[in-house]
Amino acid sequence: MLRPIAGTLQELAEQFREVGQQSVRGGLAIASGGNFSARDTESGGFIVTGTGTFLDRLTPDHFALMSEHGEHVGGIAPSSEWKLHHEVFRRRPDANVVLHLHPEVCVAVDALGYPIRQLTLDHVAYVPRIGRIPFYPNGSVELAVESAKAMTDTDCVILGNHGCSVLGSSVDDAFRKVNNLEQAARMTYMLLTLGDASTEFPRELRRDAVHRANPLIP
Repeated sequence: MLRPIAGTLQELAEQFREVGQQSVRGGLAIASGGNFSARDTESGGFIVTGTGTFLDRLTPDHFALMSEHGEHVGGIAPSSEWKLHHEVFRRRPDANVVLHLHPEVCVAVDALGYPIRQLTLDHVAYVPRIGRIPFYPNGSVELAVESAKAMTDTDCVILGNHGCSVLGSSVDDAFRKVNNLEQAARMTYMLLTLGDASTEFPRELRRDAVHRANPLIP
């Protein structure tokens, strides 16, 4: 039986249930527009939300069990984006959780061709480097491979005209990152409406801004 990182599937499903509800309420997803996964650090397999699953209605029955090699070994049919999660886990052994969501401001600002800027200390601490890839069809091998490649040196990647993928050591860690990404997008949008296309957290202050060392801070 797969043993996901937070203990039992029941415990992990409860964490994902709360995150799913907050994501839908906060404009990070609509209905089934996104998917969550967590790795079993012993077997290398993972759980992922099932196909068509509404993120604000999650229970333990809404998860598929996948092997280390991407085989469906139990539970309901996996999300069409299971390959994205599998490829990230394969390339990032430090990742325990992957959240794929559709944050509306983040996607809109990116679609306009503007980079999302870090403006606060939290942005520098939690999303210091934001990757990006162009649009690829959902569920495709290309999307999985390119997004995972982009996550080699960042925990946060924007998927053009689609959404984002964020990884973390835990559910809370990943969710904190995606919320900081969307806040950075909202603040970038606010500045753009004021005609400002350059203000950001001073680059010369970034490396020493956070009290703990973060190798991802450029």
